[in-house]
Amino acid sequence: MNIAVVTSGFLPVPATKGGAVENLVVNLLNENEKKHNLDFTIFSIYSKEAVEEAKQYKYTNFEYIKVNWLARLLDKHLFFLAKKILKKENSHSYRYIFQRLDFLSKVSRKLKKNDYDKVLLENHPTQYLCLKWRKNYLKYKDRYYYHCHNELPGTYGCNDIIKGTNKVLCVSNYIANNFKKVTGIEESKLKVLKNGIDYDRFSKVVDEHTKKNLKAKYGIKDYEKVLLFTGRITQGKGVKELIESLKNLKYKNYKLLIIGSVLNSIKLKTTYQEEIESLVEEMKDKVVFTGFINYDEISSYYGIADIAVLPSICEDAAPLTAIEALVSGLPIITTRSGGIPEYAKDGSAIILEKDGNLVENLTITIDELLNDENKLHEMSEKAKVVSKDLTVEKFYSDFCNLIK
Repeated sequence: MNIAVVTSGFLPVPATKGGAVENLVVNLLNENEKKHNLDFTIFSIYSKEAVEEAKQYKYTNFEYIKVNWLARLLDKHLFFLAKKILKKENSHSYRYIFQRLDFLSKVSRKLKKNDYDKVLLENHPTQYLCLKWRKNYLKYKDRYYYHCHNELPGTYGCNDIIKGTNKVLCVSNYIANNFKKVTGIEESKLKVLKNGIDYDRFSKVVDEHTKKNLKAKYGIKDYEKVLLFTGRITQGKGVKELIESLKNLKYKNYKLLIIGSVLNSIKLKTTYQEEIESLVEEMKDKVVFTGFINYDEISSYYGIADIAVLPSICEDAAPLTAIEALVSGLPIITTRSGGIPEYAKDGSAIILEKDGNLVENLTITIDELLNDENKLHEMSEKAKVVSKDLTVEKFYSDFCNLIK
């Protein structure tokens, strides 16, 4: 069975430039190399590094799309307008609009020209445009699927096509309920497919030599406890609130390690990130901003941390950062956000409300945990228990059962 997978159109697969969804797709492909239950065709934006890395795959064909210069130029000017003139808080979302439309148009042609047993759209409802254009939704009737990782921002004139989806694979019950509310799709078409990660990589104990070198790199003293934030530096992730919560912290022997950027390895700076960097500068003795870290290296950073703090103020569907922290055995401080409580549960996390008291409650909770070794140990053990099924193997097996 050959499954065509339409990826984002702005980050490549394999995930040489990062990206949570892109790394999930890579996990799927890697497991398929071992099990070979499916044959994949991946539609991805072109990247020289990705093309080179793709050569290792035996059961996946990669179709790389090069975007024309005009789309890139239009995006550059649109981003400048959104950031500098209109002062949009989410200006990063305007950065790749024309590129993605060009990408989807070219994918649409290929779907029309070739034939695939099934088509899987990854992550954003605009992907449905490659089915709408050239009436591919008729060609692939009952054979197209959607993998939903986030709340739907809209249906982009594709609502009837969306309702014709064979199955919508949702990363959490929260997302399934949101999808039904926005589209009115039949409930029987909504299936929860929980995310899974490389369990061995993140559960592995990091050796003392690696820990020592990492701490030295960022000026972390042996007696300092490490708070860890990983994720995109956008308003919805609550980075600003986290930094502000530290100003009144009574516990002093700590460092906050902030790992992430606006759009993974892509060099893009928004007004919000500039504000975060300014706040970090004010607290540079306590806060370290690493920028983007390659996914292959990220598990070592979890290994030097004592607590993961993920205070999302948006409705976070099922962030891989929470799963990575759980598998790493880290206690988590997070929020009642989207699908997070479906993963970080049963005493593995302290879940705060996303209200006007969030900053104050973060301060109190971080202080309490930093001062309570027994609680840290208890939460760490519970994190290992609740995460034991969040593996790539189970993710792949569930995916195959749903797609077949």
